[in-house]
Amino acid sequence: MRKTVKYALLVTGVFILFTMPLTVPYFKSSAQYSMFNSDWDGISKFAGLLYREGKEPVPLLGPLDSYELSGGTLMIVGPDVDYTPEEIEAIKRFVEDGNTLFISDDFGTANQILRGLNVPMGISEYPLRDFFYEIDDRFLITVRITDPVLGRGVDKVITNDPSAVIVTRKGEVYTSGTAMINFHRRPYPILAMTRYGKGRIIVLADPDILSNNLFDQNYPFLRNLVNYIPGPVYIDEGHHSDFNLYTQGTITIRRVLPKDSAQKILFLLGLLVIVYEFGMLRYLRKPFGFIVKRIIGGEDSLEEIALKLAEENGWDKKEVLEMLKSLGD
Repeated sequence: MRKTVKYALLVTGVFILFTMPLTVPYFKSSAQYSMFNSDWDGISKFAGLLYREGKEPVPLLGPLDSYELSGGTLMIVGPDVDYTPEEIEAIKRFVEDGNTLFISDDFGTANQILRGLNVPMGISEYPLRDFFYEIDDRFLITVRITDPVLGRGVDKVITNDPSAVIVTRKGEVYTSGTAMINFHRRPYPILAMTRYGKGRIIVLADPDILSNNLFDQNYPFLRNLVNYIPGPVYIDEGHHSDFNLYTQGTITIRRVLPKDSAQKILFLLGLLVIVYEFGMLRYLRKPFGFIVKRIIGGEDSLEEIALKLAEENGWDKKEVLEMLKSLGD
């Protein structure tokens, strides 16, 4: 085969490798606060942010005590199905071992977990109201963030019919001093954290902060929140009563090689062709042999060292010798 044809096939193969389509699995659900729900009340955008930040979102579709969770964060968002004593015990072990439990809820069943863990915090059963809001009094604005990590570059967090965290210590994100729950007016924490064993428990009193509906408005805060928790992030999907994967399949992603990347690939291929055509590979034999000797040790010849490596690793000795011979041609 002529060299021109060989090089043309080489270039074509490389470009096919870098531009061939990718097939990835695709799931969709209509359950509220599901990572598979891409509508306004889902948290698919937040799950995507976790993925982009390297926190690896992992859905949990069954009972929590049926999983062996090791490291990271267990995220529970807007649950409305009760947790069994076995599940609460599994959550307790997970946090005590030094991991993070993140609960985001307002009027759901998350208090059942907090009571089961016997922690000094809970979520109010009454709605929160304030004079500081956007659009209408459902979309309240938090005005004070005491944690420097969560507050970096954030001037406000927008909520949607939130509750508040009832704690015996200070929180990390607060409403204004005019906020009111059941006619009691004072600053209320929206997010609070407490240590538990070797780990920690974080409670956010409004799951809508994570929703697709408020994702863009709350992006600076959500980005900080993602950096606040360790990965991987296990997301509890099994405690949404309406959870249903109504679409399951695959989608095809077509890739286009950017112009600058294509130029770099062509340059490297051209450089390899020049090195090969001008016989410059023979000059690499001595440096290559020296490196191998330094790594392996001894005064054996390059051929003897290669044969020893072939024998130890089960390689074909004939092919190894032919490869060395080609370097010296």
